[in-house]
Amino acid sequence: MTESLARLLAILDLKRIEDDCFEGESANHGGVLLFGGQVLAQALVASQRCSRGHPANSLHAYFLKRGDPAKPIRFRVDRRRASRAFETTQVVASQDDTPILEMLASHHLPETGPEHQIPMDEVGEPEGESYEETLLRLMAPEGRFAGELDFELPVEIRVEGGIGLFSRDVRPPSARCWLRFRSRLPDDVALHQACFAYASDYVIMSPALDPHPVTTMDMQTASLDHAIWFHRPFRADEWMLFELDSPAAFGGRAVGRGLLYDAQGHLVASCAQEATLRHLTGPKFSRGTPSLRID
Repeated sequence: MTESLARLLAILDLKRIEDDCFEGESANHGGVLLFGGQVLAQALVASQRCSRGHPANSLHAYFLKRGDPAKPIRFRVDRRRASRAFETTQVVASQDDTPILEMLASHHLPETGPEHQIPMDEVGEPEGESYEETLLRLMAPEGRFAGELDFELPVEIRVEGGIGLFSRDVRPPSARCWLRFRSRLPDDVALHQACFAYASDYVIMSPALDPHPVTTMDMQTASLDHAIWFHRPFRADEWMLFELDSPAAFGGRAVGRGLLYDAQGHLVASCAQEATLRHLTGPKFSRGTPSLRID
């Protein structure tokens, strides 16, 4: 198992403080802000620990305050509903007694019923630069620091045509992304769900930047809320296709959406996020003057 993935699994292994209260460590990804996907995944683990063992079928979270990666996080779980087939929990993540995230999670006893799904696009093998390769190219042009930068995510992410977060090329607000965790994970549905919750926050907003000649370094962005619906069990350590789009951006906010497919073409999860999208400098987005017309 890679060191980065072992570190993530350790972070997701929350310490129980009381019956419905847990504490988790934070990870520093080289910045001063706490990665939202980490808190989201930890909150889902806390909910799973307080459920009857049923897998999650959905979560809806609001990011309330920027977190500090140097401080531990306390997770308080409130059991809100328990029926024969469903149970709902509320999870509040706090640092220094200040909430930074609130989440409602639903868990469902698997049942049988009608089935349908939006089919997966026909795609080839995973391609494109990895997240780390893109950062290395941008941080170390012409290989000047080759071998000196040490950066590896626990999840391998490859975006067809490149990651829009780091490119000023103007293109339609949609993307195909392949992702998988770097080593074999235990056979635990709940863990694979938590790992996808972690990974989903990396690129879901990338298509929101694609229609505009900007990169994430030009913008002030912050996740506002995040929702995931889990449709089927899946393995996060095998290649999955994350089909992404951004239907709208206006008023300093944008929405990103994603459909997650396994290698067999099953739609296993759906995801949506809203985030702030503000220029740090220069002209603001204005009504009637879009950067790119999408017919």
